Amino acid sequence: MEDLEVDLCITAAYGQYLPKRFLRAPKFGTLNVHPSLLPLWRGASPVQRSLEAGDEVTGVSVLFTVTKMDAGPIVAQEERRLEGDETAPELLMELFEKGTNLLVDSLPAVFDGSATPSEQNEEDATAAAKISKEDAKCDPSVESALAIHNQARGFAEWPGTWVLLSVDGMPAERFRIARTRALPADADGKPAGKE
Repeated sequence: MEDLEVDLCITAAYGQYLPKRFLRAPKFGTLNVHPSLLPLWRGASPVQRSLEAGDEVTGVSVLFTVTKMDAGPIVAQEERRLEGDETAPELLMELFEKGTNLLVDSLPAVFDGSATPSEQNEEDATAAAKISKEDAKCDPSVESALAIHNQARGFAEWPGTWVLLSVDGMPAERFRIARTRALPADADGKPAGKE
């Protein structure tokens, strides 16, 4: 890559580590567009894990890439308040669109040297673990309705969310949860207006 005399590299949704040799090659470095407000939700599944956690705010970050995953200095960020019904596929598309605009707006300062990237606070860092098929199962006997709602939002595309239910003494069957809506709860955790 050194032979190409590259000025800048840009990555987005690239889940691999880049070697130091690659990172040193571009004149202005390597920028990454990451769909979270770093240092929150570093890693493979930031949007899904943010929704699963029930975050009220998320966003997108433009940062310089370093050898540690999603840990580089932040060039720019934009917040996005969550309403509580967004799903991961919808939100991911929106955040990458916002991220593209944020990246384009950041480039002049990167090129002329006036960008002032800020280091991430390691104490605030959280990991967005890779999603597995096992994440799809929910258990209403131990999880709240809101937790299941957030799980269904986060895993709407893959792996989905499912539950085992037994009706009238029949053997339990697996049901896929396609879409959910959480009702407001009172102080006891019961749906509002229910005795």
